[in-house]
Amino acid sequence: MEFEITRGIPLPRGKGKPRKYDIPLNTMEVGDHIHIGMAKTQIAQEVKIIRNFVLRYRHKNPTKKFTVRQMEDGVGIWRL
Repeated sequence: MEFEITRGIPLPRGKGKPRKYDIPLNTMEVGDHIHIGMAKTQIAQEVKIIRNFVLRYRHKNPTKKFTVRQMEDGVGIWRL
């Protein structure tokens, strides 16, 4: 069995799992706020997903600080 070796072929980008929220954290400036409205029954579960999203972003950008807070009508994200 023979194989052909080729060079210069770029590696395809991995697809991974699609993001549930595509929050524009990179465009936020200090003092900015994003409110994500949702039903009260969903808040406790969704705030964990959003916190993990922000935490992964902070690991890649350690100079940017954020806080995520559970609110009565959704979830709020503040850039500090």
